[in-house]
Amino acid sequence: MKSLPAILLTLITGASCAPARPAAPSSPTLPTSRPASQPSAVAPEPNALQSLHLRLVLNPTTGDVVYFGWYDGRRNLLGPGGITTAIVGNPPPELRGQLRRTGDRELLYQGVDENQIAWTKRYHLVDDHTVAVTHTIQNRGDRAFDAILYSLADLPDATISGDNRDQHVRSPIATAHFHADLTNPYFPGEQMNPSALRSDSKHLEPGESLTFNMTWQLEVARPSRP
Repeated sequence: MKSLPAILLTLITGASCAPARPAAPSSPTLPTSRPASQPSAVAPEPNALQSLHLRLVLNPTTGDVVYFGWYDGRRNLLGPGGITTAIVGNPPPELRGQLRRTGDRELLYQGVDENQIAWTKRYHLVDDHTVAVTHTIQNRGDRAFDAILYSLADLPDATISGDNRDQHVRSPIATAHFHADLTNPYFPGEQMNPSALRSDSKHLEPGESLTFNMTWQLEVARPSRP
């Protein structure tokens, strides 16, 4: 009869010589899904509109345009003055307001100036190279006044042909077409800067409004140096 130490030695030796049991197959790793809260695309800039060809950037304080040019943000048709809108006979208004995005292709600015005139400025991308612009003023004061709106672009090194309702711009940066919708094409009263687009004239009683519609188009064709 084997002794107890011999029996233990036999059991240990047999266990070490036994073939290893294969490990259970692991389940395949499934790709993790994107969290529902993670956006699928970069959020649009709050003060810019961009298409395949065109980019437009606004000053959020005034709603005026500081960049109108190519999509890359490096070829601005405008100089430091941008595009400003004011009432003929008055300097650019001192506005207090807010800019907000109302859609992927539209920006809306609303504010009030120092003369209690409410301003609404709407910019809408019509297509890849055209912006529809609507500027509306409302008389919130207690006195009536006659109003004509004008839109003046700072266009360095550019030649401009046309008049106050229809302009063709050629510069080393781009070519463009600025158009104003007018009911009365004849300018009443004192002439203004021929480089500025202008609206119709209207006598505004307290509470009444004047709307100025324009289209700005950045042309795709390569410009020639003027």
